Amino acid sequence: MSVTAARLGSSPLMLDWSGILRNPKSISGTPASKSAFEEIWKKLQARFAAKEVGFYDAPITPEINQLAECQTLSQKILNSGSFTDALFLGIGGSSLGPISLLSALSSKNQIKVQFIENPDPTDWKSRLTGLNPQTTLVVCVTKSGTTFETMAQFLLALEWLGFDRWKTHAVAITDPLKSDLKKFATEHEIPTLHIDPSMGGRFSIFTPVGLFPALLAGLDAESFLKGASQVRDYVEKTSAEKNALFQTGADLVAHFDKRPIHVCMPYTTQLKSFSSWFVQLWGESLGKDLKGFTPIAALGATDQHSILQLLRDGPDDKVTFFITVDKVADEVKIPHLNRLRGKFNSPTPQAFQILQGHTLHELLRLEYRAISLVLTKRNRPQFTWNLEDISERSMGALYFASSVMTAFTRTFWGVNPFDQPGVEEGKIYIRDALSHEAQEQNKRATDDDNSPVSRLRTYANREREPLE
Repeated sequence: MSVTAARLGSSPLMLDWSGILRNPKSISGTPASKSAFEEIWKKLQARFAAKEVGFYDAPITPEINQLAECQTLSQKILNSGSFTDALFLGIGGSSLGPISLLSALSSKNQIKVQFIENPDPTDWKSRLTGLNPQTTLVVCVTKSGTTFETMAQFLLALEWLGFDRWKTHAVAITDPLKSDLKKFATEHEIPTLHIDPSMGGRFSIFTPVGLFPALLAGLDAESFLKGASQVRDYVEKTSAEKNALFQTGADLVAHFDKRPIHVCMPYTTQLKSFSSWFVQLWGESLGKDLKGFTPIAALGATDQHSILQLLRDGPDDKVTFFITVDKVADEVKIPHLNRLRGKFNSPTPQAFQILQGHTLHELLRLEYRAISLVLTKRNRPQFTWNLEDISERSMGALYFASSVMTAFTRTFWGVNPFDQPGVEEGKIYIRDALSHEAQEQNKRATDDDNSPVSRLRTYANREREPLE
C-alpha cells in the first residue's frame, strides 16, 4: 500500500493526500513516477542553480532574503520611537504575502502595520484620515518600480508626507537594478531594501516584502525562514518519487479534466488571508496555455454554511484543500450552563448538554473531520495540510511547501510556473493608455496644474523645498 501522508522532514507541517481519489491518469505512486519526477526535479534544480528562480534558495541565502538588512532598518525605525503606524503600499505579490502572514500571527510591537492595495479614491481618503504624517512610515513595495496602482499611491503619499519627511518617513522595497523606484529613492536618499532579481512577486514572502513588515510588527523572521528551510531540507533529502509535494501535484494534474476547481479551506480564522495568497500563487502560476486550476478561498467552519452543500452535491468538478492546526494557545472551554445560572431545577436543553465541557478548538477540529468524512463518502477528492501550531516557523513551512508544490506541478504540466504573460500584457495596455492621456494633458497643460503627479514632477525639476 502506497504512503499517502507524510511529515515534511523536521518541519511542523504534515501533508495528507489520502483523500485524493486515485485517478488512472496519475503516475503518482507508480513505477513510472521515478524517472518522470526525477526529470522534472532536475529541470527545476537547474533553474535554481542558474539563479533564474530565487525562492528555493531564499531561506538559506542572506543575499536573497536580506534578513540582516531588514533587521538593521526595522530596528532603527523602532528605536527612533517616532512612529505609531507603518503604511505599506503594494498590490498582488507585494501585499498578499505580508498581509496573510501578519493576519496569522499576533503583532508584538508598538507600530501598527497597515496595507493599502487597491487604488480606490474613496478608500484612500478614508484610510489616510486616521493617520498622521508625522508618525506614519510609508513603505512602497513594487519590484519593477513601475506598478501603476502602487506608484500612484506613492506619489500621493509623498505629497501627504511633505518633502522634508521623505528621507525619514519613507522606505522603498524594489529591484536593485531595473527599477524606476530604485532610481527615485537613490536620488532622494530614501532608504531602500531589495527584492532579488530572481524573485517573482508571488514568491517574495521570503524577501523584505514579507520579512520587513514582520519585523516591524515584532515577529520572529529568523524562525519564519527556519520553517521554510526545514521544508527545503525535506525536498533535498527525499527522493523525487517519494516527495509528498510532487505526488500531490501529479494527482491534481490527473484530475484536471474533470475537477479544475480548487477550494482552499483553512479551519482557523487566522489563516483566512492565507487562502487569498494561495489563490494568487496557484492561479497566476498555473493558468497558462489553456491549462490551470480555478482557486477559490473559503473558511471553515464558516463556509460549511455557504458552500458545503455545493461541495457535497453540486457538480463533481472540485478538489478541496483543507488546512488544520493541532495546538492553539487557549482552546477556550465551553462552560456548563448550571455554573452560569446557579442552582436551577429546570433540565438543561440537549444541545447545551452536548456542547458543555468541550472547547471551541475541539469543536472546530470535529467540524473539519465531519466535513472531510462527508466529502469522502461522496467520493469528492480532498487533501489536508496539518500544522502543529500557528507560529512563525509553521507559517514559513506552509508558504514554502506551497511554493515548491506550485513549482513542481506547473513544470510537471509542461508550462513555466514563474512568468505571468497575461498580467504583463495588461500592464502594457495600461501604460499605453496612460501615456496617451499624458500626451494629451501636456498639450493642454498650464503651469498652475495642481494635480499631485504634476506638482511632484514640477517640484523634482526645481530647488528642493517642502510642498505646500
